[in-house]
Amino acid sequence: MTFENYLNNKIMLADGAFGTYFASKYGTGALPECANITDPSKVIDIHSDYIKAGANLIRTNTFACNTLNLGPDMKKLGDHISAGCRLAFMASSLYSDTSDIQDSNTGIPNTGISYIDKSGSDENSDARINDTNAANQGKRQIFVAGDVGPIPFIPGQDDEKISEEYFFMVQTMYNSGIKIFLFETFAGIDNILKSLNWLKEKKENEPDLFVWVQLCSNQHGYTNEGIHVRNIIKELSAKKLVDAAGLNCGIGPASMRNILDEIDFTGIKYVSAFPNASFPQGMLSRPIFSGNEKYFASKMEEILSLGADIVGGCCGTSPEYTSKIAELDLSTKKCHAFKGEADLSIKVREKDSSFWEGKTSKKLIAVELAPPFGADDKKLMDSANALTKYNVDAITLPDSPSGRTRADSILAGLKVTTETGIATIPHICCRDRNIISLRSGLLGAYMNGIRNVLAITGDPVPTLMRQEAKSVFNFDSVGLMKVLAELNREEFYKDPITYGGALSYNRPNTHVELSRMIKKIEAGASFFLTQPVFSDEDIEKLSFFKDKMKEVNSDVKLFCGLMPLVSYKNALFIQNEMSGINVPDEVIARYKPDMSREEGEMVGVSVVRDVIAKTKDFSDGYYFSIPFNRVYLLDKILD
Repeated sequence: MTFENYLNNKIMLADGAFGTYFASKYGTGALPECANITDPSKVIDIHSDYIKAGANLIRTNTFACNTLNLGPDMKKLGDHISAGCRLAFMASSLYSDTSDIQDSNTGIPNTGISYIDKSGSDENSDARINDTNAANQGKRQIFVAGDVGPIPFIPGQDDEKISEEYFFMVQTMYNSGIKIFLFETFAGIDNILKSLNWLKEKKENEPDLFVWVQLCSNQHGYTNEGIHVRNIIKELSAKKLVDAAGLNCGIGPASMRNILDEIDFTGIKYVSAFPNASFPQGMLSRPIFSGNEKYFASKMEEILSLGADIVGGCCGTSPEYTSKIAELDLSTKKCHAFKGEADLSIKVREKDSSFWEGKTSKKLIAVELAPPFGADDKKLMDSANALTKYNVDAITLPDSPSGRTRADSILAGLKVTTETGIATIPHICCRDRNIISLRSGLLGAYMNGIRNVLAITGDPVPTLMRQEAKSVFNFDSVGLMKVLAELNREEFYKDPITYGGALSYNRPNTHVELSRMIKKIEAGASFFLTQPVFSDEDIEKLSFFKDKMKEVNSDVKLFCGLMPLVSYKNALFIQNEMSGINVPDEVIARYKPDMSREEGEMVGVSVVRDVIAKTKDFSDGYYFSIPFNRVYLLDKILD
């Protein structure tokens, strides 16, 4: 019987949490996946405990198998995955009622691993033999799912490389005999699309392949990428990429039941639910879950009443939880009764508050003003008020650039807008805040009238500060843009936030930056700000990016970065100490060490005016970073 045949007739009961049960059973904080090679008998024992508790589906001990956890050696990664598959098949074969449930069991590559009792105790060996004899008397059909978990996010990681690593995992599992592929605890699907499409093609000739994705959300249904699970499942359904979809981890059974009821599963054949035992308590840096097996089973019964087809457990769910679910009626299939989205009203945009709205006949002007390091905002507000006479369209405020604390960009922006009436664009940095804090900040900004933001990944924390301050980086600027897009759909649809990104045109690999620019546009970015431009070479690069920008979306705006260097010393500093800004020697040569303040400023003005003349045909506007807040220079530049 294939996995789908089983699901068409019965509810599938899966195992519980391998990792937390492994830690509690063996009293270790070691990565369980390492035991696939170092202590395989423990792995088989964990699988066996869940099967004896009633599970008909076990997941391979491969959830955390990736190069970040195991090291960069791909062969080592492949060995751990292959071993994990083989051990799961070995455990299932002890209890399976037919030898052909997994036809490929006997064809699994021999990794040289055998099931050995390392205790050296005859008593334990006798007990294991008795367990096996008992299993032989009550055999039933046991399925094995290849478990693919998310690779932890690191800022600046190569998305293509991550996608290839997932693809390697899936191919290794496929070559190890896996027919059921489970991607679980995911916050989004972008990096696994290649793997899902490959499996979809394979399934055309191998209909017994089964592809399944489970998402991890908070109690409100949002993933760590800030996207509501219902929208990701809609995408999976529209692209017909999976046979089953559902939720796992992150929340307990009551919250999961409520979120499942918000999702429209039309187009998804089978629905799964694998909640945590509860919300954990922290103890000595380890999560501790309450022993609530009866309550958990009662909530799982409610989830089954909605029509879930596959149920199991995640963090904190031991075999005791599995045995309680096994006592429920799993033989009667129920029709899906999920309500889907409760709010079906048409959401109509009523207002456009982008900082360029109604300004079609001029080049747009944005000026950066840095919030203060302390609480004294006099210089900031003096400069902001001075800009009111220069017809400036927006003031941008960086978010603690270079990892050095400044006043909050959103709150500073709110004060500037309130006092001057000029639209502000706070920079929102991913470095310092997790998804909870970022969403909270954006909601607060919106409540106070902020309608334009710049989404940036952020500079790393300086090396000397790392013992005191740690970077967060739940995701990068593209991920933050997806959060903004989600908020615009769900919360801000009447007057959505306009957001843009940085364009690092000076990257050594133009292809990488072009790819990121396109991803940002696809994530909803409607404008780009660049680093200051000084050379003809950089102007040519910028023109190239603008042409590519128009190919993707002709409405996206490009703001050419401008910086009037005000002295010889200032020019040397920017040339040598500010990465990403290319100040050519011919520009430096226009300054002299003994220049007066006025002479230095006039050279800076002249250089900037030259760049404006050379970029006016393709730039939509200009983004000024003026040293030492000398905003009066705009008088001479824009004259």
